[in-house]
Amino acid sequence: MNIHLRKFSVFIFVSSESSNKSEWTAKEIDVAVYEKKVIIPVRIDDSKYNNSVKIDLVGLDFINYQSNPTLALEELVKSIKKHIKAPEVDVKKIKDEIKALEKEGCQLYSQQKRIYDEVANKKRQIGEGTMNCPVCGETNDISSLYCPRCGWAFVPFTSKKLDEKRLNTHRRLWSGLASGNKAPEEPTEILPEPIKEVIDNMVEVEGGTFIMGATPEQGEEAFNDEKPPHKVTVSTFHIGRYPVTQEQWKAVMGSNPSYFQGERHPVEQVNWMDCQDFVKKLSKITGLKFRLPTEAEWEYAARGGKKGKGHKYSGGDLLAQIAWYNENSGGTSHEVGQKAPNELGLYDMSGNIWEWVQDWKGDFTNEEQMNPKGPEEGDERICRGGGWNREHDRCRVSYRGDDLPDLRYRSLGLRVVMDK
Repeated sequence: MNIHLRKFSVFIFVSSESSNKSEWTAKEIDVAVYEKKVIIPVRIDDSKYNNSVKIDLVGLDFINYQSNPTLALEELVKSIKKHIKAPEVDVKKIKDEIKALEKEGCQLYSQQKRIYDEVANKKRQIGEGTMNCPVCGETNDISSLYCPRCGWAFVPFTSKKLDEKRLNTHRRLWSGLASGNKAPEEPTEILPEPIKEVIDNMVEVEGGTFIMGATPEQGEEAFNDEKPPHKVTVSTFHIGRYPVTQEQWKAVMGSNPSYFQGERHPVEQVNWMDCQDFVKKLSKITGLKFRLPTEAEWEYAARGGKKGKGHKYSGGDLLAQIAWYNENSGGTSHEVGQKAPNELGLYDMSGNIWEWVQDWKGDFTNEEQMNPKGPEEGDERICRGGGWNREHDRCRVSYRGDDLPDLRYRSLGLRVVMDK
């Protein structure tokens, strides 16, 4: 069984009354989990998983075969294709092709330079030996390739429209430098509304010390990777009141990768690296410093910070009041902010979608820590909070999800932190 499973990257678990009771099914799933295979559950009836069937993975693509078998089959094919590894790239061949293209480019540049010099010589014959820079006004020799004062490149592009845009941009930059100021930045007042909303909905979390991990209210549901509970101190930070929505992601990135479409729904099907690109672009657009929360910051905020009351979930102990999870979600994500917030006014930190954090997955220790950032390297990144497709115990404030940083799921998104 182990030998056969190693040959495949995707494991399809057909969930039914008989398979859920089968010890053989449980053994196969254990092997698939151990081998870190992608597991795709296909549910063909309403039977629930029993205790012998344990899948401790985050963000699975659940396929419901009951309501619409044709659609389910299409979803299954899409899910399998998503997880099949791309063919190996011949790196040496591509590098050789790059060198050939670069050589061709150098030859084209040499040809362009000869034509440019010939034009300059003919202009000298009719008395045009100099030219003024259109940016700073400096007088330059007619054969100059660029202005030594402001850096303007005289060699034209192939597009007149592109040249005009380049000239206008260079003039604005030079105007700022010449007056001793930095290049002008876009003021916050003209930011798109979805991006302004990100800034307006940042909630200050006053720093403090808390016990991180399997605290008593987490009960017997706590897993070994949540232990031992240990003392952690975090500094004051600002975190989003809601997960990042699809309209906010689109305003920054220009596209919406989500499976469940809706402007006010949380963005999903974004991997950890996508999130790094998002916070970098958001920071550049706003002039502020955005990032993913550390795992410690996320848990401290989910527990309510200094206002926390020791709840099992983020904001209470009755999960249906504060979270969308597999028993009440209807198999989909929901608009942010529809359930009750926690003590800090943060919504959806339990349920709706999983949220990437910055840290690599690592073991807890008894050592007291100050602003921990997790291990320096690892195989999987942490994601927190549970989602619309998972059980109640995954929504606990101390539960630690993890996944490969390049994987995308329709139940996995993000929430951002803003530094002062």
